[in-house]
Amino acid sequence: MRSTLFLLAALMLSGAASAQDLPRASAIDREMARIAGERSLWPGFEPMSIPLAVFAGQNTYLFRHPAPPEGFAPVATAQGIQGVQAFAGRHPAIVANTSTEIGGTLTATLLLEGPSAAMTPVDLAAVALHEAFHVFQHGRHPKWAGNEGDMLLYPVDDARLLGLRRRESEEIRRASGASDTKDAACWAFQAMGHRRERFGAMEAKFSAYERMTELNEGLAAYVQQTASGKTSIDFPDGEFPAAQIRQRAYVVGSAMALVLDRLQPGWQAALESGSVAYLDEALEAAAKGLGPSASCSLTPDEVAALDSTARQDTAVVAAGRTERRKAFEDRSGWRVVIVPAEGRPLMLKGFDPLNVLRVEGGLVHTRMLKLGNDDGELEGIDGDGADIEAFTEGVGAHPLFEGVKRVVFSGLPRPDVRKDGREVTFRAPGLEGHFKDATYSVEGFELIVKVAAPTTNP
Repeated sequence: MRSTLFLLAALMLSGAASAQDLPRASAIDREMARIAGERSLWPGFEPMSIPLAVFAGQNTYLFRHPAPPEGFAPVATAQGIQGVQAFAGRHPAIVANTSTEIGGTLTATLLLEGPSAAMTPVDLAAVALHEAFHVFQHGRHPKWAGNEGDMLLYPVDDARLLGLRRRESEEIRRASGASDTKDAACWAFQAMGHRRERFGAMEAKFSAYERMTELNEGLAAYVQQTASGKTSIDFPDGEFPAAQIRQRAYVVGSAMALVLDRLQPGWQAALESGSVAYLDEALEAAAKGLGPSASCSLTPDEVAALDSTARQDTAVVAAGRTERRKAFEDRSGWRVVIVPAEGRPLMLKGFDPLNVLRVEGGLVHTRMLKLGNDDGELEGIDGDGADIEAFTEGVGAHPLFEGVKRVVFSGLPRPDVRKDGREVTFRAPGLEGHFKDATYSVEGFELIVKVAAPTTNP
């Protein structure tokens, strides 16, 4: 067990870098409190009642947690910061800006690596409020989440659907940027008409995925935008690539919510009460209630350009899947291949739906993947000192959710592998795993771990 003395010694040994570690984490928490005190972000949402964990570059700090788990210890500081618990290094639960269980309590988490490391405490506080809102949603609205399995099967190669989506996005963008409320209502009404047409032409599970993800991620992004004082959303040039369904839901969901702020203040109550099920329903009703004219519409040339681009984009989807698989196979460095026993596929334990790509023959994961079964488990996490990419090959109709029959990690330094009795363990920067009843072999720059089927005693 880590003692407080061990923790304090570890903090001291981390040197000058950690001298700025706790003040930075605490500054984020203070900004959260300030923003929450100045703005009403959502009915019933009390962010300062929700635990926050921050990996600030050297150590992990825990705020407001009712029962910190083993490894955390109280930290007393000259800055007068009270009630903070610290863990030397990055706690294993901190894998992203997200929300996860720590010590049995759902906690908002910040990982100050990559782009997050350069953000100001004010901007990071807005991100923390986004993640704290997910904790709130989990308790208040647990059904506000799309089925990520459906996202991986979404018909991204349908040019007509993509053309309608692009029209809808452009109209929502214009509604968001309109200076006049009537114009905003008019563009919103047009957008919802194209949405109804698009949703009517696809399987219900795909429209459900979009709507539920807009509630889950779109509203969390809206809370973040509101915390930052923003009243409109910037859409990327050219909208989004055909396959970026989830990424688009963040932007479209938050944009619809910000337009609703203008058209129908207090609209959140309808979602909270359940009288309105989805953001698009609330927006269409609000826009229709303001009596939008028919004067706003995309020109025929604009529609033709959007449709032409959609046809081009969907035509390259299949080719792009082949090229991306080849890029994975061509990565330099070592590969680690794990083959589970026949009939005992590796089951999904965690992945990042924003960083997974459909490719020829399976999926490529570019940030995080965790798989396992009764024989063992593996976890790969991209980050400082690690450049993780993994290819998974599914066993059933779904490329991931029914199990994986082979997983390959590429672009690695030489992995460390050991066999201890019946168990094989392997480790490389960002990757580790262990499997019992396994063997391994090395072929060139490839480590192959094969798991044997369990034997039954006669």
